[in-house]
Amino acid sequence: MEDPSLRVLFLTPYFRPYLGGIERAIEQLTFQLQKSGDVEAVGVLTTKYSFPRVAQPDWADRETTDENIDIFRLPGFPRRSIPLYSVPLVWFSPFRIRRYLKEFNPNVIHFVGDGWFWGHLWTWFWFRGRARFVFTPSFHTLPVSRWWLRPFNAFLCNVVDRVVALTRLEEGRVRRAYMVPKKKQAIIGWGASPPEVVAERKHSGDDDALTVLCVGRLGEHKGQMWLLRVLQEANSRFRRPVRLVLIGRDEGDEANIVRAVNDMGMNELVILTGELSDEELNRWYAESDIFALFSHYEAFGLVFFEAMAHGLPLLTHDVGANRELLVRGADVVPTFDRVAAVESLVRLVNEDKYREDLGKDAQAYALAEFTWAATADKYIQVYRATA
Repeated sequence: MEDPSLRVLFLTPYFRPYLGGIERAIEQLTFQLQKSGDVEAVGVLTTKYSFPRVAQPDWADRETTDENIDIFRLPGFPRRSIPLYSVPLVWFSPFRIRRYLKEFNPNVIHFVGDGWFWGHLWTWFWFRGRARFVFTPSFHTLPVSRWWLRPFNAFLCNVVDRVVALTRLEEGRVRRAYMVPKKKQAIIGWGASPPEVVAERKHSGDDDALTVLCVGRLGEHKGQMWLLRVLQEANSRFRRPVRLVLIGRDEGDEANIVRAVNDMGMNELVILTGELSDEELNRWYAESDIFALFSHYEAFGLVFFEAMAHGLPLLTHDVGANRELLVRGADVVPTFDRVAAVESLVRLVNEDKYREDLGKDAQAYALAEFTWAATADKYIQVYRATA
């Protein structure tokens, strides 16, 4: 007998209006899933907290978006979360979780990202045997202070039907850290949305300014301070004006970045925009020439593929899965090697043909290998196979 239509419920502690990397991936995946005749409905079980851990008690308990995503929000107690982790460490009602599950009645429950163990565990408890469970952890090495998360993640990885890693590197690390049977694992990367209009990036003279774009929350782990020092060292060697645009909400480092820009005398070279809407972000992608990001770690780097889909060549370094994934359209220098980063940035700015050819290769690679449609098709196969 053929399986019924899929009713897919995603779990994440934050969702709309906040859209970080994981949340953006969930949103784009839901859009594509709904285009499939296999999928009857998609929903998101989340909390009444905005990132990071800010209570929003006035948000609606339930909402259906214009794109037909059913959102179910859980209030927490107390409202103020202990500032020990990115997920709100508060009490959520197990019975409200059960009520939401019965209301949506999913036959597939998809955990995206680790950490929200409360929602994951209670959802599994209430709907084990009634739904298929898929877990896509965003693996990162846990510091000693967070080793308490390991048994939760290990338990989830072994009770769900399928554990999906974003990369081969992540698959191996998840298997070793959480003792996951290899037969239970799969690898599916995220996708990238093609731009509505492909920008033409040709500069006729040395007086034409180039824009280096960096997108990521303004925190130490995203490496904006390190990028500033690379820009400062390379600036005297540029043959044309260059500006650096930093896009992202403050996550503790904005004041340090502003102070550093002032101290380096680069006020006219650096623009901080704060967090932007998708429309504004896409406009910056279209107007920029180079994408640079030196995060301390990237499990997948969704923002890289968004930039590549817009035809931007990448400059980054060898952390996480960058070497595995960024095999075309990118200059991946050794980890935090400032000399190599400076040389690469100078070449990208000064050599028009090299920059433009690398950008074209980046776009061709991203749109051929990493599309949301392909990602959704692969997940539908996983959802069907986990019976």
